[in-house]
Amino acid sequence: PVGTPPVAVVPETPDKPDKPAPVRRAMGKLTLKTEPWTTVYLGSSKLGDTPLLGVSVPAGRHVLKLVNPESGIQSSIEVEVPANGTLVKKLKL
Repeated sequence: PVGTPPVAVVPETPDKPDKPAPVRRAMGKLTLKTEPWTTVYLGSSKLGDTPLLGVSVPAGRHVLKLVNPESGIQSSIEVEVPANGTLVKKLKL
């Protein structure tokens, strides 16, 4: 009589913990219009010249530096960019 083949018994090994996913900071968008135009900086990063339209930035509170050498403007503003939303600001300097 033919018997059933032996079944291999595999000892259970504890699962290796997965590496934690990198923390991704929530992003938001910034639309900024200034009169006169300004170059906009977030920290040491240049975001561009106004008007800025839907520029992606990390969500949260930021201080933006606004510069227009032609008009002698050097100003800072504080903004709160919503997570997964858009902040729209218009300024006359």
